[in-house]
Amino acid sequence: MQQWLASLFVFALVVPLSVAQAADKELRMALISAPPTLGNPFGGVGPPSSFVWNTLFDTLTTPGKTGDLEPSLALSWKAVEPTRWRFVLRSGIKFSNGEPMDATAVVTTLKWLTSGLGKSTVVGGEVSNIVDVTMVDTMTVDVVTDKPDAILPKRLTSVAIMAPKAFISLGIEGFAQTPVGTGPFTLKTWKDGGRIVVAANRASWRKPIIDRIIFTVIPDPTSRIQSILSGQIDIVIAISPEQAMQFEGTGFQTVVSLTSQVYGFAFVTTQAKNTAVKDQRVRQALNYAVNKEAITKVIMRGTMAAAGQGSTPVTFGYDPKLKPYPYDPTKAKALLAEAGYANGLKLSSEIVTSGLPGDVGFLPLVQQDLRAVGVELEMRSTLFGDWLRKYNTNTFETELIGLSWNGAPYYDAIRAIAYHSCDKPSAFFCDKSWMPLFAATGLEFDVEKRRALLQDLSAKVRESAPSLYLYEVTDLSVVAARVKNYDVKLRVPVYEALDIAQK
Repeated sequence: MQQWLASLFVFALVVPLSVAQAADKELRMALISAPPTLGNPFGGVGPPSSFVWNTLFDTLTTPGKTGDLEPSLALSWKAVEPTRWRFVLRSGIKFSNGEPMDATAVVTTLKWLTSGLGKSTVVGGEVSNIVDVTMVDTMTVDVVTDKPDAILPKRLTSVAIMAPKAFISLGIEGFAQTPVGTGPFTLKTWKDGGRIVVAANRASWRKPIIDRIIFTVIPDPTSRIQSILSGQIDIVIAISPEQAMQFEGTGFQTVVSLTSQVYGFAFVTTQAKNTAVKDQRVRQALNYAVNKEAITKVIMRGTMAAAGQGSTPVTFGYDPKLKPYPYDPTKAKALLAEAGYANGLKLSSEIVTSGLPGDVGFLPLVQQDLRAVGVELEMRSTLFGDWLRKYNTNTFETELIGLSWNGAPYYDAIRAIAYHSCDKPSAFFCDKSWMPLFAATGLEFDVEKRRALLQDLSAKVRESAPSLYLYEVTDLSVVAARVKNYDVKLRVPVYEALDIAQK
C-alpha cells in the first residue's frame, strides 16, 4: 500500500510537468529587420514587417494562392452601385482585448486611413480613392469611392482592422506600442534590441497550435544561417540559392515559395535623349538577346523561372500562355539592324545591387549576352534611396533601370502593368496604344471578364516590350526539422497552422 501511494505521488508530480512541457511550444524565427512603425500596420505592405503584423491582425479580404480574392473578416462583398461596395462581416469574432469585431471597427479604421494623418501612410495611399464609409448595420459596411473601382476589395487586403476603442483611447503612437487585433497571436514584448515576442491568442478565430513565437532581428545573412545551424533559430527566410546548398542532406527543410515579384530592367522612354529604346524593335531585340534560362539555371540554381510578363502564377490575371522571349541572338541582331543599329549600340542602366538573391552574379551574364549582339550595357550601381528619388521624379539619366515588378499587396496583374502606365506620376514609359484597355480593367466588375481583359492587356504589353523581364522571384526558407505544417501564404508563414514536434 505504501509503495502504491509513493508511486501515485510520483505520478502526480511527473504527469502535470510533462503535460505542461508538451503544451509549451515555442517557435523562434529570424528577421532581417523589425517593422519600422512597430505595431502600427499602416506604415508599409509586405515583408519584413508583415512577418510580425500577420500574427496580430486580419484584413477584410485576402488574396488566395493564385491571386483570387478570398474572405477574411468579411464573408462577402458586392458592388451595389458603381461607386459603392457593400461588405458583410464575419460574425462572432473578437479582438484580443475582448472588443467585438463589427462595423464600428471597420468604419473607425477606414475613416482614420482616409483622413488626416492616415492619408499620409503607405496603406492610406492604397485606399486614397475612398470618400466615405458608412455602417449599414452592426455587421455590414458600405465603402464609397470617388469613381467606379472594380478592385477596391483587393485594395482592402492591405488594411488591417483595428480594435476601435483601443485605437481611439491610445492614438496611433500608443497603438503602435500596444497593438490590438484579431490575429492568432498578441504582442507580449517588443524590445529595441530586436526581440519581439507574441503569445497565442486562444480566442482568435484563427486558432494557433503553438504557444508563442520569438522573432529575433539578425540583419547579417551569414549570422542568420549560423543561428539556425546552431539550433538557436527555427526558421530563416530569404536566403540565397548558394546559402541553400549548405543545408542539402542536413535534415533541415528547404522551402521554395513563389512570390508575386518579377525582376529585370525597365526601359526609360520618356526622356528626350533616349532615342534608341523608344524604338520597339530595339526593346524587343534586347529581350531576344538575353538567355534568361541560363540565368535561372546557373545563377539561381533552378529555384526561379524565367519571366515573360510582370506577373507570376500567384497573381490574378497572370496568363500562362505568355512565355518569355526565347533566346535568339540572330533575331536580336536582325531587329537591331532594322532599327538602324547594325553597327552596335551603347546603353546604360542604373541599378541597386544586392537587392535580390543572386543579382550580382547574373548582371555580368546580361552584359555578356548583349555584347554578343553588339550592345554595350554600362551598369551604374546606386543606393536605393537615390534610385527611389529618381524613380519618383523620372530623373534617371540612363536608358534602362533595374526594377522589381510586384503584384503585392493585392496580387493583381494590373499592379505590375501600372509601372508602365502613361498615367503614372512621373511616367518613365508610355505606350498610348494599350491605355484604353488598361483603363477598362478598372471598370469591369465581373471577375472572369476582368481576368480576360488583364490577359489581353498583358499580351499587348509583352509585344510593346516596356521592359526586359528576367525571372520570377522566389523566397527560399530554411526550416528546422522540429517545425511541422510549414506553409507560406503572401510570403509569410501560415502561423496558425505551425506546430512544434515534442522530444
